[in-house]
Amino acid sequence: MLLSTVLKAQLVGDLRSISSFPSSYVSDRRVDIWLRKHSEGPYQVLLMHDGQMLFQADSTWNKQEWGVDECLDSLYQQGSLPTLMVVGIWNIYEERHQNYFPQKPFEALPISTQDSLLALKKNGQDAPLIAASPNSDDYLRFIFEELLPWLEAEYEIKDSSTYMMGSSMGGLISMYAAMEYPNRLQGVACLSTHWPGVWSNANNPIPDVFINYLKTHQAEAAKTRWYFDRGDATLDSLYKPHQDRVDALFESWPLPQGQFRSKAYSGAAHREIDWRARLAEILLFLLGS
Repeated sequence: MLLSTVLKAQLVGDLRSISSFPSSYVSDRRVDIWLRKHSEGPYQVLLMHDGQMLFQADSTWNKQEWGVDECLDSLYQQGSLPTLMVVGIWNIYEERHQNYFPQKPFEALPISTQDSLLALKKNGQDAPLIAASPNSDDYLRFIFEELLPWLEAEYEIKDSSTYMMGSSMGGLISMYAAMEYPNRLQGVACLSTHWPGVWSNANNPIPDVFINYLKTHQAEAAKTRWYFDRGDATLDSLYKPHQDRVDALFESWPLPQGQFRSKAYSGAAHREIDWRARLAEILLFLLGS
């Protein structure tokens, strides 16, 4: 496994890249590991999906990035966060929906609905939206049974200090990870969570299967700190009715005080620059002491 250090002028901190992390469960993929310069463990770990969108806009498809390195550097200078390792797990474009769509809710859909989803094409493309039946259970096995053990062998990791964050489909898989592995994640942040699963709310049964799945996982939810948010522009304009239902469900549960937060951002769209604008606040809620 080749571990290289990426040095670019616009990057704050040290970014180490594994170009093809091997997995027995899903396709091998790039994994980036960001650390503050000259930092030492033990580290808390923040796992982030869509890893290619986190640090360097010149290598992203839309020339936008989350600015994770600049945000964390600023928070460190304020003394606001513990020592943190960010692990950016790159998506594979053709397999993103297959990896990120929560598998058990998908399998709860009628077979005819599953088949219709698998027949959908990406907007304006001939490629399928979902390459094959979701394999998100295997994607999570890759994270928890292969990637995290490797990190724990290579670095000094603080016990019970792993968090996860993602946007859109990455918000869905973060929610699913917290419910499937409640003893492994101390907190999750789900930004602009893509509750519709597709690009329309009309005659869409998908949000109901997510809500039904959540309803059966109250005990698991109680073990994790939760952050949700949404905007109201572009694709985020679809999310309000579904996020409202999720919020009502979480608020009905006797969760520890301060363990759940959900926010709406007026004018915010479904873009990295919008997620970047609220990242510091999210990190302080998720990780701050």
